[in-house]
Amino acid sequence: MSNTSARRPEISFSPRAEDYIRRFMEAVERIKPHASLVPVIDWYISGTSTNKVTGEVKTFGPGIGVGAIEAEKFTDELIVQMGELKVAIRLPEDLQSAERLKLDFSNGSFVLVDP
Repeated sequence: MSNTSARRPEISFSPRAEDYIRRFMEAVERIKPHASLVPVIDWYISGTSTNKVTGEVKTFGPGIGVGAIEAEKFTDELIVQMGELKVAIRLPEDLQSAERLKLDFSNGSFVLVDP
């Protein structure tokens, strides 16, 4: 968020979104067991990925992605409690003034739904 003093929306997660984030973090923990990583939700516009072996180019986005970040590297992410797990969220500017946002995980992607 560009303005940390701005009103922050209330964020909630559907059970499917919570399940996906928890399973993602379990996989991260198996790969990096002592890293102290926190899940981070990020919006992206679009991009491409090229398979170096086949040359196949895949286009992705726009969308919402999940990753992991070291807690020491937080900048101005919104931190949301999801049960015992803290989730960092990087909201795009046009969503920063929303009152409430709810994330769902549907058909293999994160989506915003009406709260």
